[in-house]
Amino acid sequence: MRHRKALPVAALRAFEAAARLGRLTAAAEELAVTHGAVSRHVSHLEALLGTPLFEGPRNRPRLTAEGRVFGTALTAAFDQIEDAVRIIAKGDDTLLDVACLSTFAMRWLIPRLHDFSTRHPRYNVRLATDDRSPQTAADARITVVPPGTALPDRCTPLFEERLGVVLAPGLAAKPADIAALPRLESRTRPQVWQEWFRLLGAADAPPPTASRVFDHYHLALEAALTGLGAAVAPWHLVAADVRAGRLLAPLGFRVSGYRYAVQTDRPDRPKVRHFVGWLQDQAGQDASPPDIAPDMAAVTEVSASPAGSS
Repeated sequence: MRHRKALPVAALRAFEAAARLGRLTAAAEELAVTHGAVSRHVSHLEALLGTPLFEGPRNRPRLTAEGRVFGTALTAAFDQIEDAVRIIAKGDDTLLDVACLSTFAMRWLIPRLHDFSTRHPRYNVRLATDDRSPQTAADARITVVPPGTALPDRCTPLFEERLGVVLAPGLAAKPADIAALPRLESRTRPQVWQEWFRLLGAADAPPPTASRVFDHYHLALEAALTGLGAAVAPWHLVAADVRAGRLLAPLGFRVSGYRYAVQTDRPDRPKVRHFVGWLQDQAGQDASPPDIAPDMAAVTEVSASPAGSS
């Protein structure tokens, strides 16, 4: 059994405020205590840790390297504690915290949130995005379930992902031209072209003539819209652009095996039930691309064409 040592919570709060605000005086004002009290707390913490947390003149102290690391960790910890208290607190039924990937938020969820607000005006949606290490406490977390993986506990399925090659109109006249286009890639999903070629039955993706790599998926899709190359994209992220003719998907879309779902810790809460039900309704409206069937001869030509062929 793990036993926690008694933590000097008051000293931790005082130092976190001073580190975050940059001045002991500002920390004292925020905590409604005297400057001397904050100074004593910081000194006590330094003695306990055996290392200085501030350096420089007393009237203009600066964080040491250890102080910067410790201050950042404490701010994150106090933020998580506040989130947990708020989420479980009774009466907090109007604020709805939702977490999801940034590209999903920008290209799928945010354009639809007006509809949710119209149907449920009493809820204030607070959206958080985290592409690499989802740690934010949330009432609902929209998650991506990899192929062959069971749905996590307390998850409601939304839709299957369908992948397709998309490009700006007029960029390629025939399938071989598509193979010769620069490939638009993202660091958040670096293997998506390999995934696409495997869906076509190819053992591996042929080498590209050129590739352009972006930090986030939504930047790669913006690059596709401006004609910088071709991107492999999920239908739900490009549906509006394909329907409006801003992007073409000449090879159609194929089920990738990934599934989108919404995970909740307290599914019985009314605000969570309302949001999950709304998500399911929205997901059902365009879960699959209508009337976009791949030309199998073209698919075969692209998957077999070495990059740069004509």
